[in-house]
This record gives sequence, C-alpha cells and structure tokens, in this order.
Amino acid sequence: MNQLVSLITVLLMGSSAVAQTKPATPTPPKVVSLISDITDKRFEPDTAYAALSEEDQTLLSKEPVANWGLAQESGQFMTYYNPIIGTRSYQLLITKAPKAEFPTATLLRFVTPKSKPEPIARGTLKPKAEEKAK
Repeated sequence: MNQLVSLITVLLMGSSAVAQTKPATPTPPKVVSLISDITDKRFEPDTAYAALSEEDQTLLSKEPVANWGLAQESGQFMTYYNPIIGTRSYQLLITKAPKAEFPTATLLRFVTPKSKPEPIARGTLKPKAEEKAK
C-alpha cells in the first residue's frame, strides 16, 4: 500500500512539472533590444513565455523608448516602467535580490485593467561592455 501511495505521489509530481513547463519560443531580438534600450543595460533572456504574440512584438518594436517614461521605484529592490500602448498595458519590472550580482528584468502584459499580469520575457540585466579605447 505504501508503495502504491509513493508511486502515485511521484507520478503526480512528474505530471505537474510537465504541465508547468510549456514550450516557448526564444525571446525575439526586438524585445531584447527594447529592454536593453530602456534600462541602458545588456538584457540576457533566460526565460521566454508562450504568451508573447506577434501583436505584442509589433506593438513593442514600434513604441519609442521615450514612451516608457521614467523608472519608478517601489521599495529598495524593485523598479518598474509602465507604458500603455493602444488598449494594452505593459510593465517592465526590475528586481534585485540583496545577494544577487545582477538584477532580473521581467516584461509583463496586462490585457485588461483588471486582468492578472502575463509574463512575456524574463532575463538578467548586465552592464554593457565598455568599448576599449583605440
């Protein structure tokens, strides 16, 4: 009986892990470039989400960096940018854990004002490599 319970537990854990890992396409270069331009740091994506649609890519790539506004702080370890593009709202959330070397950036999309945020891309922000003097 104990073996049966153990087997069912292992199967349930395995199936929930598979359900959480959705296949996703890599973060498009336009989105990587946009996040790098907004933060003035090099964005290295580590997670892409299937929620990123062609419409999002088109809207984000056409939106000037100036429309993202100034960074707003929310506590000591979190900063965010909020643009509204057409009927969609986006948020670039930057967090830095106290012991982390580099901050993490997460691009979120809000389909409606009351909807839950949907993550689009996530990655690490690293300093841009300084050009060597010739």
